[in-house]
Amino acid sequence: PMRLLHTSDWHLGVEPGQRSRTSEHRRFLEWLCGAIETHAVDVLVVAGDVFDGPNPSADALQLYYQFLARLAGLRRPGSLGGPAVVIVGGNHDSASRLDAPRDVLSALHAHVVGGYSQGRDGSIDGDAAGLLVPLTGGGSEVRLVVAAVPYLNDWRLGVRGFDATVEEQRTSLTESFAGVYSRLADRAQGLYPGVPLIATGHLTCLPRAGDRTTDEDAVPVEINRVGSLGALGPTIFDPRFGYVALGHIHRSFPVDSDRRVWYSGTPVQVSADESAEGRRVLLVDVADAPAGALRVTPIPVPLTRRLIKVRGDLDAVEEWLRHLTWPDEELPPSLFVDVAVTGPTLRLSETVRELLPSGAGGRATLDQLRTSVARVPGAAFAGLESLPMGEAITPEQAFRFAWRARYGDGAEPPEPVLQRLGRLIAGEHR
Repeated sequence: PMRLLHTSDWHLGVEPGQRSRTSEHRRFLEWLCGAIETHAVDVLVVAGDVFDGPNPSADALQLYYQFLARLAGLRRPGSLGGPAVVIVGGNHDSASRLDAPRDVLSALHAHVVGGYSQGRDGSIDGDAAGLLVPLTGGGSEVRLVVAAVPYLNDWRLGVRGFDATVEEQRTSLTESFAGVYSRLADRAQGLYPGVPLIATGHLTCLPRAGDRTTDEDAVPVEINRVGSLGALGPTIFDPRFGYVALGHIHRSFPVDSDRRVWYSGTPVQVSADESAEGRRVLLVDVADAPAGALRVTPIPVPLTRRLIKVRGDLDAVEEWLRHLTWPDEELPPSLFVDVAVTGPTLRLSETVRELLPSGAGGRATLDQLRTSVARVPGAAFAGLESLPMGEAITPEQAFRFAWRARYGDGAEPPEPVLQRLGRLIAGEHR
């Protein structure tokens, strides 16, 4: 059998809270290279969103190329080279930037398909365009064919239908997606009869068409018109594909009851809204026969650094930080703190930073600090009824109304604030 490792949504270059995650991604890629060697993986499949944006930083590009070069240097039993790599673009990636070095990367056994355009759907020359990737596993015969389908934009598929109903739009999209995969399966079977087929995709797919995700790890950015129509169903994938490796949803799970359509999820937490635990890659064993057995084994990814969201008043935040610890093998956590306040709080940033605990590898970092204030409906206009009819509102009165709207009915600006306001008003009227 051929063994592949399915991963996606690396988001190299992401900076949650304006702090680079290069250290975490470097550790992940080092671990991934070791896991590929340990498990004797034949093919690495990356199902989109390699980078976090269309113009990745030099550090992100360096991580990407260093990893591919190191992977090419691995030697598998019975093979002269390293494992093959199949990479497709996601909605965060620049298709042209991914495609640009594809000829050079092919020398490293890396097959890259950054984007999709008409004429690359397998109906005529899909194999030559790079959507069909035949793999030998180091031998002389083709043992597996990957339909390397990247993120598909509605317009690239020729889907318009702005004057159509929601149901008509969903039907059109479903038929267009299904047509791409069906034509690729036809083409692959014609060129490589009897060889197992797998496919990739980067989209929102759930057990039933029209479903919507509800959990925080689900869909970070809606793509296609699917975002407004709900998800596509797994029936868009031709049954001749024994396994479908998906990207875009950041949680790992099987989409269909047959467990042949999977999301691997992001291996590195890229947002404090996502859970730190449960990050994994998928080891997939595909039998040599077209309809052979399929085995999917999740492999947990070691946790490198937690992104943690903390909410509460200052006392609650202080109590939580006092008990914060982390294992020696992890980097200090990055904190996203939201402090509930009832009025202006001086030196809040300094106060919270002084509370940050230290542990293995250093001190926890404050990557984001926000305040939230309970607003009282109508508080901005409290007292207006006491003004004589037709009397103009002074700048100070307007300021007091705005202050109450933010900090609640009965709240009054401190005297130093009013003095500064007075100086501003006086300067305005000079």
